[in-house]
Amino acid sequence: MVLPSLPRVSDTALYPDAATVAATVGALRRDGFAVVEGLFARADLCAVERMLDDAFEAAAQIPAARRFVVRYPAGDRADGGADGVGTGWDQLELNHATALVPALLETKVFQGCATLARALAGPVTRSFDHVIYKGPRNRTPTPWHQDAAFKLWRGSQPRQLHFWIPLQDVTQESGCMEFIAGSHRAPLLHHRRMLRSSGLPGREASPDTPDSIPCPLALGGLTIHTPTTLHCAGANASTVPRKAWILQFAPWGNARLAVKRLAGAVPRPLPQQGTVNPHAAPRP
Repeated sequence: MVLPSLPRVSDTALYPDAATVAATVGALRRDGFAVVEGLFARADLCAVERMLDDAFEAAAQIPAARRFVVRYPAGDRADGGADGVGTGWDQLELNHATALVPALLETKVFQGCATLARALAGPVTRSFDHVIYKGPRNRTPTPWHQDAAFKLWRGSQPRQLHFWIPLQDVTQESGCMEFIAGSHRAPLLHHRRMLRSSGLPGREASPDTPDSIPCPLALGGLTIHTPTTLHCAGANASTVPRKAWILQFAPWGNARLAVKRLAGAVPRPLPQQGTVNPHAAPRP
C-alpha cells in the first residue's frame, strides 16, 4: 500500500491550498492517518529540541512539575539507558510541555502544526501535548492502541487530529510510527489494562490484522492521525536517542485545557525559561 502523503508546505506559505487540504482530509478519512514530508527546517526543530531538553532537566528539579515527567527505568542495562537528557533511564516522557514552556507555542513548528490543523479541521485548538524520548537501544515499545481508548469521548473524524513530530530522522529500527489503515472506521477495540515499566497503568490493543504500515521520516516530516486510528511505535534499537513531540488539536481544545488547569491537572510554567535562538548550532 502506498503511504498517503501531503504536498510540502513551504516556509513562506503556511496556509495550504484547497487541493492540499482536500487531499489530506481524504487520506485521513480513508486511512485514518497521513504523512507530511519536509514541513519544517532543521534549525526550527533544533530550537524545539533544545527547549524540550531544558524542560526535562528543569521539571526534574521542581516538585510541582516533577509529576508531569514519566520515567521508565533502564533496569540492568549495561549502558545505563538514555544518554544526554535523562541519563540512567530507558525512556522519558513529559506531559503538557507547552504549559511548562509557553515559548513552545511561539515556535515555527507549533505554529505550522496549528495552521495545518485549522486548515484540515476548522476551528480547532491545542488540547494536549507530550514528549517521548526513547534512549539508544531502548527496551520500551509503544504498544498498539487507539488514543480514544484513554478518553471519555470518542469524537468525530477528522475533527480531532494528533500530530507526531520526530526531532531527528526516524526509521522502523529507531521506533517510527506504524498504523493500520482504515482501523479508524471500525468499532473501538478492547484495550486490556497493563502496568508499564514506569509503574503507571496503561492499555494495549491486539489488532486482528498484521498489515501495519511503518512510516519512516526524514527530519522535517510528521504524521497525522485520528483518535481512533490503531497505531504503535517500536522500541528504539538504534544507537542514538529517538525524540518525538506529540500535539493534539480538537474543537474547544483551549477550553478543555482551562478546565484541567482549574482542576490542577495542567502544570504552571517553569520559571526562568529563556529565549532560544532558532539559528543556533544544534547540540552534538
